Amino acid sequence: MRHLYKTIFSMTFTTACMDSETMPVSIRSTEVVEQNPRRGPQDWDTDFPAQADLAILLDTQDQPIVDVRTTDENGSALLPEAWLTAVQNAYANTDVMDAVQRENRYEEWRLVSARVSPCAPIGIQPDVDIDTWCWPTVRLVWQPVVEDFRLAWGVNTDFYADDRAIHAIYSVAPRGLDGERIEGEWREVVAEHLSEGNDPSDIPPRMRDGFKAVRDASAIAVLNGVHDLRDPSLLTTAYRELDLRPETMNGDGRRYRFAQQLRTFLSEFASWQDLGEMTSFSLPEGRNPAGSDIWVFVGFDGNNGFPQLKELNVVGRYSGTELVNIGPSQTVAVGIEDDAVQNALDRGNRELRESVIIGSEDIAEIGPDMADPYEFLVPNTSCASCHRLNGLRFDFHSLSGFEDRGITVSPRVNKDVARDMIWTRSNLLR
Repeated sequence: MRHLYKTIFSMTFTTACMDSETMPVSIRSTEVVEQNPRRGPQDWDTDFPAQADLAILLDTQDQPIVDVRTTDENGSALLPEAWLTAVQNAYANTDVMDAVQRENRYEEWRLVSARVSPCAPIGIQPDVDIDTWCWPTVRLVWQPVVEDFRLAWGVNTDFYADDRAIHAIYSVAPRGLDGERIEGEWREVVAEHLSEGNDPSDIPPRMRDGFKAVRDASAIAVLNGVHDLRDPSLLTTAYRELDLRPETMNGDGRRYRFAQQLRTFLSEFASWQDLGEMTSFSLPEGRNPAGSDIWVFVGFDGNNGFPQLKELNVVGRYSGTELVNIGPSQTVAVGIEDDAVQNALDRGNRELRESVIIGSEDIAEIGPDMADPYEFLVPNTSCASCHRLNGLRFDFHSLSGFEDRGITVSPRVNKDVARDMIWTRSNLLR
């Protein structure tokens, strides 16, 4: 493993103020023992990470690998029922109303995909170096899948993925070179500094070096866990394509072992207490996306595992200022935006006009940039815009199942995975 840094700083922060002269933080330098670190890039397969390592797709047309009955190693649900209740309550005063609880039982929710990013941007503008100011993140996508379902046109299907999902996002807890958790708020303090529009150059050198060191150690820790998910009896070429996870398609024994290893990984890197953020979208009752033509998006602060509904907004990728506050939910249709967004556009908000996708012409004009992580960060557009990039206009899925058609992988996911592969090879494998 390449030399990370001689010192990782253990810090206790009394404030998020990042002024280089007045930053009131106490810093204790802790020498890191570099002999025989637990594991690292020198132990990985030569083609690791590949696409199927960083985007783990689980078939929605088969029995679940992980569902709500799957607990972490402490016996806690990976998708607590209280989270689903929070989502249902968030939809109560929207067009979705009580469709989630009417059409789906808690037991029908399953994990349909997982995205591991060793370097997820933490700033609010893409002109801040996103390959430096980033942090490892795990994103889980949960979805209700109904078994033995009769489609509207009379055809029976073994599995039907309902047109709704929950995305749970976890920032990896800071790790030392041995992979164990350490105390410190490097990510939180730097993210707050950037969210206020401050220049990264104002971050004190000691903080900057400590952030990079812990970021890399934390990225190696989560990638070690991802590498452990590989089945050594499979050819490494099995992981090259962004497709269903190969272990799930190669016999019950291999499938069972993978399920157990995935549970161990999620226990370590996606425990309920580490929830950073949660989002959801849903169709109203009726299971008729083309006919209903309404989707509602909601978002939550993670609040240490007790999600709190938050207001949705769009932050300008050039200005760094709030372009529109959408409110606690965003309601859209094919070719139609939420009233709050449309009203802002009608007032002539040009930067917002260049930041959202509404109609087909926008996909042609803005779509390539929106799929590029170096052009658009998550805060720079609306929830619906990110989900409008698919060829089928009323398929709003990003990394989840659409009816009986299997998993939809959006163009943005493809670009994010490609960037994460390049970042790992450039920063951790040199």
